[in-house]
Amino acid sequence: MITATTPVFPNNVIDITKTRVELLDADLKVFRRPLRDTDPNQSVGIFATQWVPDEESHEMLGNAPGGMGSFHDPSIDRYLCAVQAFVKHMDEEVGLATHSVLSEMLRTMLYRDTALRVGLSSLATELNGVRKRTTRWGISQQRYFSNELTGSFLYLSTLEFWLETETT
Repeated sequence: MITATTPVFPNNVIDITKTRVELLDADLKVFRRPLRDTDPNQSVGIFATQWVPDEESHEMLGNAPGGMGSFHDPSIDRYLCAVQAFVKHMDEEVGLATHSVLSEMLRTMLYRDTALRVGLSSLATELNGVRKRTTRWGISQQRYFSNELTGSFLYLSTLEFWLETETT
């Protein structure tokens, strides 16, 4: 039976990132999913969005079981993840300023948090005889959205970051 107890990419990336985000501020509510307008006034959502193989990294890895030729998996995978920052506030200017601070805190954490860097760089998995380890990561972009809904101003940013793994 498949269980959720085996830490594999990208869930292990989300777990480590969530742990570090929770330490930014005790009032933040952090979820492992995309955010909703009904979430608490200051929330962060962390989730994976895409897996992309490096098409230039396919290698022959030996014979497949039953003499069916050879394995031909990519050696390098890229996982795309998102960190959403959400602020809901009755005062438009205060909400916008608060959201700007939260968005900057998340970017800075991804770039500079030593514990996060150590955690991400040490990630390695083995599943069905396939070993993967982190090789590098970075931030792609951060998008900002705002809206007003029934008297509350909603601010959302989505920071996209990527993490590459190598199959060994």
